Amino acid sequence: MSQPMFPLGVTAVMLPQLDFDRQLALCAQLGITHYSWRPRVIAADQRDKPHNPWGRHEFDLTPTRLIDEGPRLRRQLEGAGLVSFGTVPTCNSAASDDELKQHFEGSAIVGAGRVRISPAPYPQGAFDYGDLLTSTIERYGQLVAIARSFGQKIVLETHSGSFVSSPALALNICRHFDPTDVGVIFDINNFMIEGGLKPNLAVAVIGKYIDHAHVGGALCTFGQRDELGFRQPAHEMCSLLDGGSHVPTWVRAMHEAGVHTPLVIENFSGHADNGQLLTESAQQLQAVMKTLA
Repeated sequence: MSQPMFPLGVTAVMLPQLDFDRQLALCAQLGITHYSWRPRVIAADQRDKPHNPWGRHEFDLTPTRLIDEGPRLRRQLEGAGLVSFGTVPTCNSAASDDELKQHFEGSAIVGAGRVRISPAPYPQGAFDYGDLLTSTIERYGQLVAIARSFGQKIVLETHSGSFVSSPALALNICRHFDPTDVGVIFDINNFMIEGGLKPNLAVAVIGKYIDHAHVGGALCTFGQRDELGFRQPAHEMCSLLDGGSHVPTWVRAMHEAGVHTPLVIENFSGHADNGQLLTESAQQLQAVMKTLA
């Protein structure tokens, strides 16, 4: 069987209701081949709450469990025909070396190859961008050396509200490193949340540093008015079909630029359960790829 031009993946963040066995079975059924692990500690106040992408997960995979049980989990994943592809812990570059070493070790044990390490948050209000950029680059230089010792790569997500919310902002850091050491999670959904951006320009800017893409749906909505009556920005999660970013145009822009990295699904819409959301998203992306063949 020939491989798709864009392998499909999933980040376990979007599958809080499913245990590991059910996640793997569903991925195999849908033709999803790349799996991004979620090694995080569920907050104590979320443990008795309903399942939530950012709260309680049925597959309670902590960073410690990823290390201790990693060999078995990797065998199980690969036995189901999936590729171990990255980890997305909740951490940033301000974390201690020891904490980040734990994440790199866990990723190495399961053969994930890459760990998302976000830049530390930028300040509220006015600040000196040049100074913060310089110190951020210096910190990533330190982290690259640590990641290499575990055979891992660092990836920065173009996440809304972060220091690298756009391709150009991410490039300001990445350009100082080899793409084998530092890459970018090209998050289509977050571009819509942060602000307008043309797909072909976004791909051209970050280019060789795109490690993989996150694909989800979000839509601008009417937020609350401030005390002066001005409407404030807001957004809501939705299906890929209804999002403010036209997914086929984004995928085509990557295709035309020869960037055929995995498309990792992150669908946080609340209109259906986890399994149905993943099923819909996979089918929709497979339909998009057929138009490119």
